Amino acid sequence: MAEKPMQTLIDTAKSGQLSVSFNNDVYVNAEEFVYIDRDCQAMKDQIKDLQSMAEGISNRETWGLGEGAAWIRSAKILVGTFRSKAKGSADGNDVHAILQQHWEIIDSIQQLHKEIAQRYQQADTDFAARYNELMATLPQGFQGQK
Repeated sequence: MAEKPMQTLIDTAKSGQLSVSFNNDVYVNAEEFVYIDRDCQAMKDQIKDLQSMAEGISNRETWGLGEGAAWIRSAKILVGTFRSKAKGSADGNDVHAILQQHWEIIDSIQQLHKEIAQRYQQADTDFAARYNELMATLPQGFQGQK
């Protein structure tokens, strides 16, 4: 299995070896870390919902394209193509697999930010207090307009 996206950065952050240089215009605040965590989780949840839809498409019994009629051979081929593009393509180029790649990238971003936030919490009590307060009180899921 291939290494998880950003695994080297995550491991470096876990070991306390990750460093970032900021100029005086950049301020690190707990809100941004909490928002990133919350939004990454919401995106991962949405991806899982979309994967369930793709799975449903792949498992659909009747398509209404004439696939039940023996004389319409192209209908069976078309249904097979739709099914494999939803989930199970031999080359991995299907909706479900591509969404899984996106989920893994977002999960890595979330993990990296959690590790960095953990380091900030260990070093800065004000950051830790604000971070924990926000994690306990902010609503979950996407908060933007729909």
